[in-house]
Amino acid sequence: MTGSTRRGDAGAAVVAGWCAVAFGAAVVAAGLTGGIGPESVPLDLAATLTRAAADLAALLVAGAALAMLLAPGRVPGADRVLIVAVPAWAAVLLVEALVRAAIMVGVPPAAVRPADVAGYLTGPAAGTGLALAGTATVLLLGCVAGRPAGTGHGPGPAVLVLLVAIAGAAAPAALGHAAASANAAIAVPGVVLHVTAALLWIGGLGAVLLLSRDPALLAVALPRFSRLAGWSVLVLAVSGLLAATARLGSPAELVGGAYGGLLLAKIVLLAGAAALGGLTRRRLRSGRVPVLAWAGIEIVLLVAAVGAAATLSHTG
Repeated sequence: MTGSTRRGDAGAAVVAGWCAVAFGAAVVAAGLTGGIGPESVPLDLAATLTRAAADLAALLVAGAALAMLLAPGRVPGADRVLIVAVPAWAAVLLVEALVRAAIMVGVPPAAVRPADVAGYLTGPAAGTGLALAGTATVLLLGCVAGRPAGTGHGPGPAVLVLLVAIAGAAAPAALGHAAASANAAIAVPGVVLHVTAALLWIGGLGAVLLLSRDPALLAVALPRFSRLAGWSVLVLAVSGLLAATARLGSPAELVGGAYGGLLLAKIVLLAGAAALGGLTRRRLRSGRVPVLAWAGIEIVLLVAAVGAAATLSHTG
């Protein structure tokens, strides 16, 4: 086994571990908030897992685009990530549409008709959000098919890929509970900003961890990501407060129910990740090599928060 093959296998194992953490957090959150009911466990579980999988696919796409932006022209592997992640995201959204249509009409997935799926995608606001996310993946498939303009630039312009990925990831959340809230004028922009900041922070951190195998690339990418992460954390905190108005009537509800408790747990996870990120940035400013193992713990906390958020934005 060659060195590059071993590194590839190790990277795949790390990504699989992050996915397992996110899926586990999503299932726990759904169970505690009533998203998995005793009478429809298989369908509710499938809806929970497909939503978490869609969010993770969006993170992979955003991370690949950010890798190209953080180290321009020097990350030829980013296009290979997009070639896998974009079709995977599209496929997961198709499965999620099927599952949610089955829940809406009250039949097993095998009995769902194309008209049922179309009815879900064009009916409730959450379905429209899923349709918009699917449209984003179609646009991203066009970027992938366009192939790179030069070595290391990846399929399509990286900025365009990132913007479309953000739009696709934000649409289901923005048109879910946030759009139905009495405070939708505040909650919807808050959710969009929240998703954007999360993609930039988590996707960028994942990109940095993958680039860390090459010290030269890391030296270029890490200072840029440090600035991006600082702003992302600030936007994430402020937008999270705005988005919470879609579900909480008062701060007391943070400790008065399952949803509030899980939202509080998500806040703790994000705060812990931000603290680790701040420590890394302080080491960077002092000229010391950042502790990348701590960055690994940071992303574990973040993907756990992603898993919880996948459920919190659709159930409760």
